[in-house]
Amino acid sequence: MKAVIITLAIVAVAAAVPKPTKLNYRNLFKKPIGEIKTRPHPRIIGGQEAEPHSIPYQAFLEVYAKEEAWYCGGSLISENYVLTAAHCGEDLLNSAVEAHVTLGAHKPLETEDTQVVLVSKEVKIHENYDSVDITNDIGLIKLPEAVTLTDAIQLVTLPSSADADNTYEGVSARVSGWGLTDGFGDQLSDVLNYVDVNVINNPECEKSFGELVPSILCTSGAENTGSCSGDSGGPLAVDGVQIGVVSFGVIFCLDGYPSGFTRVTNFLDWVADNSDVVIA
Repeated sequence: MKAVIITLAIVAVAAAVPKPTKLNYRNLFKKPIGEIKTRPHPRIIGGQEAEPHSIPYQAFLEVYAKEEAWYCGGSLISENYVLTAAHCGEDLLNSAVEAHVTLGAHKPLETEDTQVVLVSKEVKIHENYDSVDITNDIGLIKLPEAVTLTDAIQLVTLPSSADADNTYEGVSARVSGWGLTDGFGDQLSDVLNYVDVNVINNPECEKSFGELVPSILCTSGAENTGSCSGDSGGPLAVDGVQIGVVSFGVIFCLDGYPSGFTRVTNFLDWVADNSDVVIA
């Protein structure tokens, strides 16, 4: 399989173009069926601060284009590749894109001895990614050099081929990121947060969002838990195995609605074909 590849030539003219100084959020929102079933108030995603470096595969992304820039999350799947969402690497304005990848961070907007920052000019998004239907929302960032693994920087495990048909329904999974904890806010979390959420089946999720393709995985919005703006591209994991990539939610991260993820088991071949990861 092939992927859309955004490759950036390093030229003096491009280097001279000033980068945007304000970073936004690259979010996908799916309109729920019917009227909003909860009053629009800030939704706390129900998480808590992670113990520093307890999720060592988490990546913090600052993605720059000529006229815009945005925050996203990702996960380290090999010494050379970061897994993220396609919408985190999509070039909406057909301008240059580069991803600043911070690994080993707990407070990514501060300087920490554990951090490694790499600037990648090679982003791959799935060739069939559709931002309207929100399908095939998966991408890869190739690092400019292999990263050295440390206690604070480790690889996440991907599901094996034997797990291809596993829906994970009813399983408790952990989503992590620096995204908003208030759906009406505009500030990233200073620290890495996580929340444990329950995976639900797609028919249950379709009660909120309508028909979904099988490659989407949903988690319950019960107890005000879920992902929010800024978490896009980050991992959903079960015991250190990544089963989802943060993809979409309802606007303002309203409580009571599921969160949508790209189902990693549907894209194991794509990941293997477009990276150096070997799927067991």
